[in-house]
Amino acid sequence: MPNEEKLKASTARWDELPAEITTDILQRLGTIDIVESAQRVCSSWWKVCHDPAMWHVIHLKYEPATDRMSRVLEKICRIAVDRSQGQLLELSIHNFGSRDLLNYIAERAIQLRHLRLVKCFRNFAGGLAAAAKNFPLLEELHIYCTFITKEDIESIGRSCSLLKSFILNSSAYNELGFRLPLEDEGQALAIARSMPELRHLALVDNALTNVGLEAILDGCPHLESLDLRRCYNIDLEGDLGRRCRQQIVDLKQPCASTDDYEFSSHANASHYFSSSRMMATETIVHLMMKMKAGNFIVMP
Repeated sequence: MPNEEKLKASTARWDELPAEITTDILQRLGTIDIVESAQRVCSSWWKVCHDPAMWHVIHLKYEPATDRMSRVLEKICRIAVDRSQGQLLELSIHNFGSRDLLNYIAERAIQLRHLRLVKCFRNFAGGLAAAAKNFPLLEELHIYCTFITKEDIESIGRSCSLLKSFILNSSAYNELGFRLPLEDEGQALAIARSMPELRHLALVDNALTNVGLEAILDGCPHLESLDLRRCYNIDLEGDLGRRCRQQIVDLKQPCASTDDYEFSSHANASHYFSSSRMMATETIVHLMMKMKAGNFIVMP
């Protein structure tokens, strides 16, 4: 065989690959590269990139170091959701988003099974309550460094009866890293009231106390795993601790290591801010007590 023919035979054209192979290759690129670049390579790639089967899974992350603005990510997200034609099964949004975007997704992703929200801060607070009504098949909701209200949680529980895995980690802090309330049962009680079918629950760095924990054990009798790391208002000594160890197969206690936790640096920073405020408050209280007792001397 002449060299030319050998070369031609060994370098099959990309646009002549079977559609299923092309799909497998393109899915490895990621949502942004597909929308901004890959679909422009050739007509066959354009066709594959518009096939709903390409958009069962969408992962999008805003990187501040790039020139791409968060509003561009929202536009790309809308394009990807539209192309899924209602077949979207898994969605991950990292470091961007808005209520408008959430509503847009909810109206077009009724088959969604897995939703992950990371570092969206207060962007979706109050918005999940309405959106959850359009996610009846949702099985996993994983939320990190994103504040949502107890009304959001209860609405999710009522609307998503198939929900088995709920993560609400580092979600008691605002955008500046300050804890909202020092102790708060709201989220825990909302989970206990509305999510009876949960098998897996993670509340890393939450402000719940023993009251909220006991309510969860009562309201979620099928729990198999429970992550309570950095939940320092929890005291697992005594009867409650024994009940947790008997009822939960995989229990992570408040002081357990967070070395394997993806967002441990954020949690540590938040705890630092919270601890600093607490130390300052304690110092002021001690000074006031000394003044009241007459033991405080004002230096000239």
